[in-house]
Amino acid sequence: MSLTRESQIIAVICLVDLVVTLALLASTPNVSEGNPLMNFYLQFGVGAFVIAKLCLLFAPIFIVEYCRQYRPRFARNMLRMAIIAYLGTYALLFVRYNVPVLLADTHSATQYTRVAATSGPQHAMPR
Repeated sequence: MSLTRESQIIAVICLVDLVVTLALLASTPNVSEGNPLMNFYLQFGVGAFVIAKLCLLFAPIFIVEYCRQYRPRFARNMLRMAIIAYLGTYALLFVRYNVPVLLADTHSATQYTRVAATSGPQHAMPR
């Protein structure tokens, strides 16, 4: 069974989502998983998170690809709607959960740099 272009796109989006999530979790301690289901699996560790993510990716793709042989147009349209829904949900959750944390970290680093630059040795000014 060959995968449709839409299934391949969904797989790529999901794998990019997985890599970005793991990178953000590793580099920024205040970043959280926006998907409540995936956040549940993340509580059991990164391995459980990755396995759940891959199962929840490939199981639906397998089902749709199997159904495609009976209703190809319907399957293609559902995959296209899934692409739009995935990208839209990903964007909304990323902006909602991660952008404020990333901006706060940037603000803290800028504020620390500003304080460090202004707190150098104090020199007495002659009168």
